[in-house]
Amino acid sequence: MATKTKRQVDNWKKKKWFEIYADSVFDNHMIGETIAIESKKLIGRKIKKSLRDLTNSVRDSYFEITFVIKKVTATKADAEIIKYETKGNYLRRLTRRGKSKIEPVFYVKTKDNHTLKLKILFITGAKYPTKTKTEAQRIIVDTITEDIKTKNLNETWNDVIYQKLTNICKKKLLKLGYVNKIIVSKATLKE
Repeated sequence: MATKTKRQVDNWKKKKWFEIYADSVFDNHMIGETIAIESKKLIGRKIKKSLRDLTNSVRDSYFEITFVIKKVTATKADAEIIKYETKGNYLRRLTRRGKSKIEPVFYVKTKDNHTLKLKILFITGAKYPTKTKTEAQRIIVDTITEDIKTKNLNETWNDVIYQKLTNICKKKLLKLGYVNKIIVSKATLKE
């Protein structure tokens, strides 16, 4: 006796294309397309993009931004930034012998009660003694914390991505000695 085989339905024909748009930090720019059977299956999906793709600037090749889809309407998916990070090969190129590397990691709270975990990379112009390193780390943490608590999340992301936070720190760190480089190497939104 022959066995009956179940007829399989091709799910590909049921799927629809959705356009993904970045949040207002990037002027709601379209960042890609994805496919799904239902719109609710897109919620929580992550998309990683190079900052260069969003700004069309070669300088931004070393930075990546991770978005997560928060809202879907019709065939449009709205994504928000949850992570910003610098590529490892760029960070390795910055460090040199005869210089100090200071990397404070700390949490900050925005005006609208969002918490960000920041990692700052500070490369000095010459070797710093331990006391000076501690002072530099304190200046970085205090300056950035004070600045961010007066801004909402979008303003904070804008300052992190375009390195405006580090420019404020650089002015205060010059009193300790020559500043080679200071950047936000990683920022993560904590829920």
